[in-house]
Amino acid sequence: MKQLPRGIRNFNPGNIELGDPWQGMADRQTDGRFAQFKSPAYGIRAIARTLITYQDKHGIRTVTAAINRWAPPVENDTGEYVRAVQRAVGGDLVDMHDYQYLRPLVEAIIRHENGVGPMKTANTWYDAATIDEGLRMAGVRPPATQAVKVPVTKETVGASATGAVGALELADALPTVVAAVKSSEDHLSSGQMVRIVIGVFLVAAAVFIAYGQVKKHKSGVL
Repeated sequence: MKQLPRGIRNFNPGNIELGDPWQGMADRQTDGRFAQFKSPAYGIRAIARTLITYQDKHGIRTVTAAINRWAPPVENDTGEYVRAVQRAVGGDLVDMHDYQYLRPLVEAIIRHENGVGPMKTANTWYDAATIDEGLRMAGVRPPATQAVKVPVTKETVGASATGAVGALELADALPTVVAAVKSSEDHLSSGQMVRIVIGVFLVAAAVFIAYGQVKKHKSGVL
């Protein structure tokens, strides 16, 4: 079996060198040069925190500046590295605190540092949940999902109107039903349960009738 890349083995997919006391570092550091973490999420967190520090401390807001600091040209083909990350991010300007920029930037770094992995994800080594967990630990989360607004069209207005008409018709019919139930109450069992059920029905019916009257009033029927 082919040996996994060094960064994947170390749970350090950004190949961050030893030095800073990162959260989640393995108890034993046996690599000699690169940090080793307890899980991939901690290694992903370290990538994200490094990039955030680039922006907050050094004012770095572009892929070009970030990758030139991450992988200095004296050791790497930084030009190709920059172009690969720019393609993933969709441009050069970035905001490290914004999930929409940080996630593709982190995933592009993971792919470039470790080569192509076995998964059909952007980074090719980890699933989406693992990437998101690392980013969450770094303080960056996906944007909150917003409720989808139903557009106002002839169809939606028509459907609402149809529903209102149906409700009004049902409300008109309910008084007759209520009267029938009341008249039949004496013929039913005198057990308490039967009377409770009838009582609940009558209360619900009264509420619905009141609703129908209000709707009629609003629509100009009353």
